[in-house]
Amino acid sequence: MASFTDLVAGRIQQRRQEFLAGFSPKAHGSLEVLLEAGVQTLWHPLVLDSSNAPIKGTPTEPAAAVDGSRAIRALNSGADWIVAQALRLTTADTLLLRGEIERSAVDRCAALLMRSLELDLALKFAQSGACHLLLLDGSLYADLPHLLYSLAVPGREDLPLLVLQRYLDLFACCEERGILLLGLAKSARSTILGRVILDGSPPRSLSGQDLRHRPPQAMSTNPPMADTLEDASGTEVDGSSPTSSEPGGRASAPVGLPMGLPTDAELLHRWASGAGFCSPVLLGTASFGHRRGPVTRDPSALAEQFRDGQFSAAERRNILRRLRTAPAIGTFYVRLAPGEDALRVDALASAFDSSDVHLLDFPHRVLPHRAAELLVWRLLSDYGGASVYNAALFVVDREVRLNAETMDRIYLSVLRRQLDVHVQYDRSTQRFIR
Repeated sequence: MASFTDLVAGRIQQRRQEFLAGFSPKAHGSLEVLLEAGVQTLWHPLVLDSSNAPIKGTPTEPAAAVDGSRAIRALNSGADWIVAQALRLTTADTLLLRGEIERSAVDRCAALLMRSLELDLALKFAQSGACHLLLLDGSLYADLPHLLYSLAVPGREDLPLLVLQRYLDLFACCEERGILLLGLAKSARSTILGRVILDGSPPRSLSGQDLRHRPPQAMSTNPPMADTLEDASGTEVDGSSPTSSEPGGRASAPVGLPMGLPTDAELLHRWASGAGFCSPVLLGTASFGHRRGPVTRDPSALAEQFRDGQFSAAERRNILRRLRTAPAIGTFYVRLAPGEDALRVDALASAFDSSDVHLLDFPHRVLPHRAAELLVWRLLSDYGGASVYNAALFVVDREVRLNAETMDRIYLSVLRRQLDVHVQYDRSTQRFIR
């Protein structure tokens, strides 16, 4: 009988050309030719000569980094146990979700809980005035469209609004105090570059006045899918139905791309060579999907989607109303050394000299590559090699990581002791616990 290894090897051989298409620099079809040309236009080589650095001679500013970690375990009582922790000033939280809750909702609840802790720590540190550079693990933008959808967990439906409130508080605090807020994402699962290239948006400087007074026909008409949730699920906001309370599903593939639009990671892997960075893209409502129309007309009206939780109806409306004055988010990719994965960098619009541009003013727009140069050199100053893409975030990541030993030995023991009950994982979970 053939081994599993032999069977997998045979399948790979059968689909060899299909697999290789995602690694080869050779473009297949007219749309891939267009994408290749677009990536090479947006990509700019990084000359690693510190004597040319725009920030050469400037003193190193105090910086802080915040990261988090989470774990979920299914108990034999039928409940799901969530533990989340975040580090800058250490904090942690834990929930026990009971009742008939889909696994996707449990996973989303854990992610929201962890992000709320991270943002709370970041906000407290920004308010302390102890730093001029604040680093968050993950994108600043990718979460935002998903926070307009309620959480399918009874009693916690408006948890996304808590996370949104903390994002908006952090953005406002950083702008008021002149703190440079950067979100660094190690993965590039979004489709920002592909959508921008197919939309044919030319790089240009942009002010809020430009956006507000552009005629309707000049506005981008590309599908609202410029970003995706950066998670293993690979879900996209735009795939969900207008009445769905959970973002999810896959968007249809563009004509000519039967496998779907390649992720930014694939585009950069195939057609962006060497160390470099791409022109930044200013993001507004590009990824808001079915929520784009309602949120631009009257964001507070979306409060009706959240039926229960910790906020009153009036508080939910007030949180959503603040989206009108929220800043747009700029994003770009940088490869700090040849052969490495590209790193996604998000910052508030003010970091790209676009401080008067708001999130709900427009879908997206490409900026000149020079708008990102200063940020690139700041990141280069804290670069420590392939495993240390940023020194500050590397340190907190090592400290906060919630490994299986901690979760299944220490925290499980704490849960049993605090409840005075011999809590057990369910049979399925126990199979993978040594």
